[in-house]
Amino acid sequence: MSELEIAVDEAQAALLVARGQTMLGTQSRSGTSSLGPFDANWSASASITGGSVDLRAPDIIRLANVNFNFSLGLGLSFDLSDILPDFCIPQVCIPIPFLPDLCTPEVCINWPTITLPTINHSGMVTFTSDFRLNATADGSDWVADIEIVDIPNLQLDAISTAIVAAIMGAVALALSTIPFIGPFLALATAAIGAIFAVSAITGWLGPILSLFLSGLTFELYRAPQVQTVIPAGGAFDPAVQIRITSLGASVVSSDEDELLLAADIAPV
Repeated sequence: MSELEIAVDEAQAALLVARGQTMLGTQSRSGTSSLGPFDANWSASASITGGSVDLRAPDIIRLANVNFNFSLGLGLSFDLSDILPDFCIPQVCIPIPFLPDLCTPEVCINWPTITLPTINHSGMVTFTSDFRLNATADGSDWVADIEIVDIPNLQLDAISTAIVAAIMGAVALALSTIPFIGPFLALATAAIGAIFAVSAITGWLGPILSLFLSGLTFELYRAPQVQTVIPAGGAFDPAVQIRITSLGASVVSSDEDELLLAADIAPV
């Protein structure tokens, strides 16, 4: 049996989780990726809040209906020539007796690269996942935290639908400013719409947001390894200190489920 034990019920464990979420704060990521012929630069931030706590022996805290709040900035560019064929207006020559033919120049249309203005979107999804308890030494402290076991499946189709609408609006505005595209506008819009289907955006967005969940950890408890148990009573009555030599974290079940911290101690 450990020499020092601290136990909290699910209500108190929920307070520890909420505190850990607050300490974690808002995390940020950025990167580049591709969507078919499109180049995408993205930046994203996310925070985790809320959720109900279910303690499960021997070492699992299940968090249900956690709020995953995120903001996404998406910059897209694409070469219109990858979607529409380039074309040339052929040269036309008129023969003139005794003189060189009078010819019009050949005019070729090379479609430009389109850069869309940054598309910003904020949203929230909920998830449920299991977190495993850990207790480790961190420098001169002992730390108890929980780390996500499996990355949950995020339901993103509704969010992807909104992003697709924003992308297609930006594409339509950008195409409307390009000369000579009138006869090809429907073709270009249909081709781009096929690339930016809801399923394609969901498949692209999921891995980006999963970066925030991979290895997600909340700190529940931190304490110095050396602690004063009796303060100094004077010059000849020094403080009494102990050292926590080991710390364990688990979930125990009796008449109710409890989160248990168990420590072994030694005099300093």
